[in-house]
Amino acid sequence: MNNPVLDAREDRWNRRRAMAATLPAGWSVLSFTLRLPAPLRLGGDFDRDAEGLFRDLVFHLGSRGFPVESPSFAVRADGPEGLCAVRGDGEAVKRAVVEFEEGHPRGCLADGDLMDSLRGETGRKSLGLPPRRCLVCGRPAAECVAGRTHGTGEVRASVDRLLSVPGGVPGEGPVSAIGETARKAVLFETVAFPKPGLVDPLSRGAHGDMDCFTFLASSAALAPVWERFARLGFRFGGDDPAGLLPSLREEGIRAERMMFSATGGINTHKGLIFSLGILCASAGMIASEGIPLSPEVCASRGAAIVRGITGRDFASLKGTADGRPLTAGERFYLSDGVTGIRGEAERGFPSVTGTGLPSLRSSLAKGLSLNDAMVDGLLALMTVVEDTNILSRGGREGERIVRENAVYALELGGMGSKEGKEAVREMNGLFTRCNLSPGGSADLLAVTVFLHLLTPASG
Repeated sequence: MNNPVLDAREDRWNRRRAMAATLPAGWSVLSFTLRLPAPLRLGGDFDRDAEGLFRDLVFHLGSRGFPVESPSFAVRADGPEGLCAVRGDGEAVKRAVVEFEEGHPRGCLADGDLMDSLRGETGRKSLGLPPRRCLVCGRPAAECVAGRTHGTGEVRASVDRLLSVPGGVPGEGPVSAIGETARKAVLFETVAFPKPGLVDPLSRGAHGDMDCFTFLASSAALAPVWERFARLGFRFGGDDPAGLLPSLREEGIRAERMMFSATGGINTHKGLIFSLGILCASAGMIASEGIPLSPEVCASRGAAIVRGITGRDFASLKGTADGRPLTAGERFYLSDGVTGIRGEAERGFPSVTGTGLPSLRSSLAKGLSLNDAMVDGLLALMTVVEDTNILSRGGREGERIVRENAVYALELGGMGSKEGKEAVREMNGLFTRCNLSPGGSADLLAVTVFLHLLTPASG
């Protein structure tokens, strides 16, 4: 007599083997199931949680540098299951899966099995990792299963307690991860030093109305907003990413009010609210689709969200806009066609993906600290960014001074050499005297750090 549950398990095994047989070397098949007794796994009560966990696991692997392809989720006769292909060394991928199982608030419910392209299994034991723990008592799970130590009701009570602990909406783990990464990026940029002409822990730069504590107060006030941007992207159900922009702008206005309230009316992060908010939403949208994150994919989706923004925002400008004074960005658009941060975003943040991020990662690869790599990334950005903050303070001559000095410091070795460090210190004095503050580059440095932390370099 056929047993539907056993048949479903065999079918899953055969589908794993068939998928693994089609994969090139360096790929594995990940099979996801719930780690629950059959009566709980088959009842349907946890199907939604299972889909959310699988989605979170796919995002986790992508954020650790392991691209995922063809993720699929279904509820079959053996309960909910997920299947996908993962690129990366099998042992490294398995360690990332274990990291998820041990570190995610509900990861103890997930069971991720890995089969490589040669159809070999990679398990915890082969990696010298400890066995799974019982959901009820914490002892090795195999002992409790073999001895039938706990009844279904006892396991159910433990699972219900676990799910009652606040841990976000099932399946929205990526939203929390994106928000946390953005918070780190904002803080890391704030404390990086030396930053010529900018506020850092040791200098006000060219600013007399703010210091590092002003930026920290603003960063604290903005801490919750990045997750909200990510959630708007994650929950967006439209076909055209540009349809999300009105909601993002409303959230951005609220974020600006929070910033000004925290700083006493001082603009510390207005430009960053726009650029980083767009990319948090972009990352959320991509994560909801199960697409592996990369800097280029994230930036490209951000460009799709703001498509046409420059033309729309600047179309009706004439000396004044809506009876108000023009911003620096609007003035330079009218006089020189400068598109500023709008154009940067609409082009897919090329200054970040093509200059800032490669510079930061190159410096890290040479053994520099994250602080010094960020300064090198900032210098690289200064050489290419169309910075309306610089233009409003020093015009084209100020832009020339900033770019030439940044190029010179990098040619001397940047923060990786004594001469380069001295050049950076001299830049701070020069920029302060000339009242030059490369705030646009600073905002894009935070964006660079965000993409670096969210999408670790592979290899």
